[in-house]
Amino acid sequence: MFQGSCRSWGVFHSVPNDFAYFALLIWPLVSVIIYHTVPIIPATFWTIVGGYLLLPVGTEFDFPLLPALDKQSIPAIMAFIGCKFIARKKITLLPTAGFERKLIILFFVGSAITVFTNGDPVIEPNRYIPGLSLHDLLATVVSQWLLLIPFIIGTQIIETHDDQVQVLRLLVIAGLWYSLLIVFEIRMSPQLHNLVYGFFPHSWIQQLRYGGFRPVVFLGHGLWVSIFIFTVLGSIIALSRLKLQSFKFSDSLIISGFVVLIILAKGVGAILLGLSVYIIVMFFKHESVAKIALFLSVIAILYPIFCIVNLFPHDYLLDLIGSIDSSRAASLRFRFDQEIALLNRAVQKIFFGWGAWGRNRLEDSVTDGYWVILVGKYGLIGFSAIFGLILRAIWRTNTAEKLIDKINERQFITTIMLVLTFLLIDQIPNASVNPIMWFLVGAQLGRCNAIINTKDTVLASNAFGKPLSKQVRSSHNEKMLSTKELM
Repeated sequence: MFQGSCRSWGVFHSVPNDFAYFALLIWPLVSVIIYHTVPIIPATFWTIVGGYLLLPVGTEFDFPLLPALDKQSIPAIMAFIGCKFIARKKITLLPTAGFERKLIILFFVGSAITVFTNGDPVIEPNRYIPGLSLHDLLATVVSQWLLLIPFIIGTQIIETHDDQVQVLRLLVIAGLWYSLLIVFEIRMSPQLHNLVYGFFPHSWIQQLRYGGFRPVVFLGHGLWVSIFIFTVLGSIIALSRLKLQSFKFSDSLIISGFVVLIILAKGVGAILLGLSVYIIVMFFKHESVAKIALFLSVIAILYPIFCIVNLFPHDYLLDLIGSIDSSRAASLRFRFDQEIALLNRAVQKIFFGWGAWGRNRLEDSVTDGYWVILVGKYGLIGFSAIFGLILRAIWRTNTAEKLIDKINERQFITTIMLVLTFLLIDQIPNASVNPIMWFLVGAQLGRCNAIINTKDTVLASNAFGKPLSKQVRSSHNEKMLSTKELM
């Protein structure tokens, strides 16, 4: 059920302990209790986010003909079941309409073509990988659907401004509690996963940085902890734009605390992302923030094309970073070299990719960036579909924010837009995609769809001289509810 070995404290452990499997087994029961205890939005949040933050890494139940059941898939399944059968929300397997539905279907169709065009085995001097079969098609479709469940649910349960505020407040609360574990590992070294689940989930040496430790907690790597801190920091910055007293402590104090935490976590990329969000939000108007997010998102999604035609300034970027930190420049150069090698292989099957089981990789390659993983496995079609979902939320925000009357709410939603843009950009050097990100992307898209659809309904009603529908009036009234009433 579990594959691989991990190192901790100089000792190798081949398997997780019994409690690791027990934690996975008990999470469905925990989720059911949560859905019976609290409303649908906090229940969905704690089911998905709680599972991601607390369950063991690299531990799974691997049944024949089914995708692995692990810390991402089990909470996703339970969130779908909880929303549909306990909260009685009419959610569907895919978004009910919109371009996002077409993108997901495109990915599934592209995955089928990937399987049909990769029936031949990969035969190389030191490895043999069998060709793909219909079983691989089923596994790919189901596993990717499980990955996207937080996004799909987010698009269907988040509609009002207060819904979205509630999600971000919950994320900040989760971040405040999790920061206790992060600080512990910064001081004492990353050992919690080993102490609780019996093994260390990654390379120990990669967590040593600048004479100290990068925290890992239960996320698997220091990079992913840093990205989580960045996401929480972006959320509290967005909430601060509303000028609400959302917590006992002031927003500025919480922002300062997470700034210190992200620096102590020693994730250089996350620090730069957090600094960029803060500067852009504080020194630019919301219209400019939206334009910056649009521009950067286009650059991110065109990055593979820039690399293929040698237009991206890799050398200039290396020189710039090298002037600040030579070790980080060396690390980035290694990633760029690996990207070029993997991209050269991906170009051989550029539209639909090589498929799974490492067929997209070279014998000695290291895959860091999520984009190159997608292009290698599923081609430009698969890459465009998955990255297109994030881009869809970003561009939909650009339309929706112009329809919002209150300035602070426009600042709020464009700040989230910028945070999602930087999460998209982080998929270039890293594979930091996670359930929290997908839920936030889905929540943003669900909110923007509600804004645009409500406005369209109002315009249509006015054009034909009809009164507003009960649904539209209800949506408008929900916007006026205070966040405190919903919590």
